[in-house]
Amino acid sequence: MGIFNTVLTSAAGGAGSGLFGGLLTISIGGVSLMTLLSALIVFVICFVAMRLITRLASRALAKSRLEGALRNFVLSCVKAALWLLTAVIVADKLGIPSASLVALVSVAGLALSLSLQDTLKNVFSGFTILFTRPFSSGDYVEIGATAGTVAAIGLFYTTLMTADGKEISIPNSEVCSSRVTDYTREPERRVELGFDVGYDCAAEEVRAALLAAAAADGRALAGEGKDPSVVLSEYKSSSIRYLLRFWVRNSDYWDAYYAVNESAREYLAKAGLGMAYDRLDVKLIQK
Repeated sequence: MGIFNTVLTSAAGGAGSGLFGGLLTISIGGVSLMTLLSALIVFVICFVAMRLITRLASRALAKSRLEGALRNFVLSCVKAALWLLTAVIVADKLGIPSASLVALVSVAGLALSLSLQDTLKNVFSGFTILFTRPFSSGDYVEIGATAGTVAAIGLFYTTLMTADGKEISIPNSEVCSSRVTDYTREPERRVELGFDVGYDCAAEEVRAALLAAAAADGRALAGEGKDPSVVLSEYKSSSIRYLLRFWVRNSDYWDAYYAVNESAREYLAKAGLGMAYDRLDVKLIQK
């Protein structure tokens, strides 16, 4: 920026002891007016360059495959770095040692980090989530004991929308330390339904009725090891539990789950197979 000092110095020399030259010799806090003007010009140039770089970075990030929250985070980091660089350049122009400015920023950063430990923990956890991508916006996930559709992934919180319309914000540090189950990452999902029938019902008849219910729904997939199946799961005190398993497209999961769960009872009834229930036989003995 020596050209600006040269111009201002020449202007001051040309003005001699005139009004302009006198103004340039005025000092404010030990800093001459000419130095302040030079610093102001440097700041304006840096500001314009910063706006240009930010705009270019924003366009480049918009074309990338990064999620919206991650793009915003990266853009915020770019802006912060540019502002810090501008502050260092302007401070150097004003005669403030760069080492002193860096030390001041370091002390301020340490004080902020100590007072905002939990907040910074959430920020770094959010950064981890955005880069590792254990789930994406729109996925149906279970985080700890909370299940819902991911509405937003922010730097501080991950927001879930539950099936009954509740919006739940979970701190990112809790997300990183919890078990996360993503139900929509894969395009297909297995439905598993349990049915209790009496001990007097033949296993083959139960299997045929349940497979017919799955086939009649039309959403069950077949082939590649995903054919519907029925297995005997458990011998209970008054019934036998059978599990009906079949694969569907992820988007069809809940519709198929409820539809087959309802129709299976009708198919069992048509085959003369009654659903069992727990009962207790009490005999009265008279003496």
